[in-house]
Amino acid sequence: MTDKQETDGSRRCSARGLSRRSLLIGLTVGAATLAAGRAAKAACSLTPHQIEGPFYPVAVQDQDWDLTHVSGRSGRAEGEVIEVTGRVRDAKCQPVPDCVVEVWQANLHGRYNHPLDEPRGRPLDPNFQGYARFATDKDGAYRFVTIIPGSYLAIGDWIRPPHIHFKAHAAFNPSLTTQMYFAGHPLNDKDRLLAPLSPKQRAVLEVAFDTMRADGVRTGTFNLTLAEG
Repeated sequence: MTDKQETDGSRRCSARGLSRRSLLIGLTVGAATLAAGRAAKAACSLTPHQIEGPFYPVAVQDQDWDLTHVSGRSGRAEGEVIEVTGRVRDAKCQPVPDCVVEVWQANLHGRYNHPLDEPRGRPLDPNFQGYARFATDKDGAYRFVTIIPGSYLAIGDWIRPPHIHFKAHAAFNPSLTTQMYFAGHPLNDKDRLLAPLSPKQRAVLEVAFDTMRADGVRTGTFNLTLAEG
């Protein structure tokens, strides 16, 4: 074999080796990119829709972020005070700033401040605001302070677990109406709105209040992911 033949053969072997390495690297990078895309998609799954219910407020005066105080009153709402924080994102995991979020809920006794809820005879709490309206910041973040609501009999033998209603309105995304539940509550497994959902969907709506502020108030995180407009 001549020196030229040997050199040409070495070049061909090197080229084949380089081609195989390039293919392996390409496959590895492609697999990693696909996995990352799937992870991002899973992380930003849309928040499940839940019905608005019959007790959306008809008249609201005090609507700031602290539901445990009513303007002009010195008392505080009955029940365990909690803080709810979260972010509003779109399906691409991008923050949605200036998104208007409404929340409303029953008080400690399972009573809404709504005319349709009067016949059940449960007491109102004059120090509980029951409704709030606020906007997310530039990072899509929000927070509010409230109490853990009571459960109540809905229809027949259906007892609704404690929950908080949410409605999000964004300029370039469809609005979202949903409900937040308290992880581990025994009524969750029997609820006609929550129980039929898949485990993945339930995990989005059930919040564990397992962290605590310095003042002893438990906190939980409830993120909202909106569909794209």
